Amino acid sequence: MLFSSELKKDLDFALYRYRHILIYIVIGLFSLVVELLIRKQLLNFGLNPVLSIILSISIGILVAFILNIKLNFYIPEYLLLRSLFYFVVISVLSASIQFSINKFVSFNLKGSYEYEFSRIIISGIVFIFAYILHRKITFREHGKVGVAIYAKRNENTHGIFQKIGIYPDFIHVDVVDNTLVKTEIDQSFYQFDLIKAYWKNHKVYTHLMTKKPSLWIDKVAKYSDIIFFHYEVEEDLNEIKNKIINSGSKPGIVLHAVNDYSKKLKEIVSDFKDIMVLSIENIGFSGQKFYEGSYKLINQINNLDNRKQFNLHIDGGVNKQNIKSIKAQYIVSGSAVLNNENPRNAIMVLKTFGKYFR
Repeated sequence: MLFSSELKKDLDFALYRYRHILIYIVIGLFSLVVELLIRKQLLNFGLNPVLSIILSISIGILVAFILNIKLNFYIPEYLLLRSLFYFVVISVLSASIQFSINKFVSFNLKGSYEYEFSRIIISGIVFIFAYILHRKITFREHGKVGVAIYAKRNENTHGIFQKIGIYPDFIHVDVVDNTLVKTEIDQSFYQFDLIKAYWKNHKVYTHLMTKKPSLWIDKVAKYSDIIFFHYEVEEDLNEIKNKIINSGSKPGIVLHAVNDYSKKLKEIVSDFKDIMVLSIENIGFSGQKFYEGSYKLINQINNLDNRKQFNLHIDGGVNKQNIKSIKAQYIVSGSAVLNNENPRNAIMVLKTFGKYFR
């Protein structure tokens, strides 16, 4: 029984880890079949052979793109046109390489299916080249999910790792003090050492829940790829930002959804590459519901004319029900994942914006 359970976990992880390439292969084969069938029909209608190839390949590319963004890579709407452009360019480049190879490779086949056979074989040869480019360029902005861990003494980081393994894309660390949260917090920066030990290849994004972030920046900078601080601090924003940059980390700004930023929103976000919406009512307490007013702020941010210049992170109350209505590149979850009967499956659901179910 134990062996069966471990085998299932290994299989789940293999499917999770290689899901993108597996789905990409299936979609690629399907779109190639669509392309070849359309070309055949166009030739039957008496269309010029060259034009038939151009039209059928164009339709195949469009089918592959639509299926990939629906079933494989979940791209924010505002980035769809850019992703489509990259997808077309890379796919045309791939097709050009395939036809160039075809000039030097002969399969010595007779009959009406010589073109189809050579197209399928040579597509397989350049497949990895196209896939790598699509992952690095076309779909690099697909949704990412991080799990929240508190930098406090009684946090069971080992237990959290046992639950989620390396499934998250990044680790989100909350540092809380009593300048912003009226409670006694027993901070433990040793948690950062544990996090870096367990998740060696993961980025760490630190959220400073304090009105005086300068007190903590030096302590967390060496562990943190991004340090987020709140707009409502008692220190100069530019000084905090520069202190973070000088520490070797990237600065990020946190906007609490209970506040109204509409009159100064563009000005606030213009200086940052990473914006976080804290989508719960009470700062510093896990397990809260998603604050409904967050949708308004998220929509305001997504509608800014400089939206392509920064990443949007959502932190708090996100679950498999409301994830479908949230448009952001980075999702942070704590209790929705860690209190789930199957935490790894919960991460998959969030990473696919609610479209993955088992």
